[in-house]
Amino acid sequence: MTVQSADGLRTVTLTVEVASRPDQQHRGLMFRESLDEFAGMLFLFEADRTGGFWMLNTLIPLDIAYLAADGTVLEIVHGVPHSPEVLRPAQPYRHTLEVNAGWFERQGFGIGDVVSIPEGVEAEE
Repeated sequence: MTVQSADGLRTVTLTVEVASRPDQQHRGLMFRESLDEFAGMLFLFEADRTGGFWMLNTLIPLDIAYLAADGTVLEIVHGVPHSPEVLRPAQPYRHTLEVNAGWFERQGFGIGDVVSIPEGVEAEE
């Protein structure tokens, strides 16, 4: 999948695991010791939501990008390993993308840029 700047001039490709089922979403990237620089996990949900994520049992620092239904980045939150704090965005979101901490900044991406949602991949109940 790709992340593209809002102006369409820059695109970076990521290899992601898709968490479309509740069991996959519950586990997320917990217990992983590393994550490649251009890898991540895309969480797909059926409807907009306001719940958050936590980093308990997560061993690596992550950025969590909260996305609109069309993939637009609404907010990016920095997750600290082992933290029980629930990381909630200020607004409802449809999907999330987890990548290594600082990835968006290193790549020059941020709020308003667009994460492509793979065609044919949908949330499962």
